[in-house]
Amino acid sequence: MITVIKKGGEVEAFNLNKIKKSLVSVIERTDLSQEKKNEIVEKITKKILKFAKRRKEIFTSEIEALILMELEKECSQAMKIWREYRLAKVENP
Repeated sequence: MITVIKKGGEVEAFNLNKIKKSLVSVIERTDLSQEKKNEIVEKITKKILKFAKRRKEIFTSEIEALILMELEKECSQAMKIWREYRLAKVENP
């Protein structure tokens, strides 16, 4: 089982669906075609899963860095939305 170490030190089981849900909520706010949105979400979730499968533990900061790196390549608009989403989550947990 892969565990995720969160910023506050809490530990939880790796949940790709949780990551995918966050990605979808961000990608849906872009002006991309639905096909392109789906393609980006699938591509990023596959990369995260591949990265996570090589580890027993993964930090949320590593997951987020990977997401941002991929969003930067695929859709800068989505990257900006992700950063705003994460900032709002930090300010209003």
